[in-house]
Amino acid sequence: MSNQDRQENESKQVAKNEDSINTKDFVIGALIGGIVGAGTALLLAPKSGKELISDINTQASHLKEKSSHLADTAKVKGTEWVQVAKEKSNEIVQSAKEKSSDLQQTVSKQSADMKDKIKQMTAKDDGVPQESAPTSEAEAQKRLEETKVAFDQTEEKVNQ
Repeated sequence: MSNQDRQENESKQVAKNEDSINTKDFVIGALIGGIVGAGTALLLAPKSGKELISDINTQASHLKEKSSHLADTAKVKGTEWVQVAKEKSNEIVQSAKEKSSDLQQTVSKQSADMKDKIKQMTAKDDGVPQESAPTSEAEAQKRLEETKVAFDQTEEKVNQ
């Protein structure tokens, strides 16, 4: 999966999360508004004491049912969020393992290649150094810089 695909998926997930938050805020606001409105209507309505107590008990039982329903919904949503978080963390761990393995293989291969080159450079044929061995400090420094550039390029390829 490319970085662009991941970014698109993450932006879709953020938008979905924002929609869920907006819905939750609306439900909480509606519930609080309903409670305040019902309480105000009960207290301001011209009723006898028995009728008022009966209405308050009825509203309290309705409120208890709604609260129970919202608590159940919150538990279900919480479980879903936990599952999504576990899946995302597993994906991230797997991706990190793959990148680490790729990088380790690349470094091992380059290390082996460098060892071979060093052996070739230091090998002597009839006591005479080979032509590929650096003859001066400047040439050795130049080859070291070339090796660094090659390593950086390989590392960039692995990170992409």
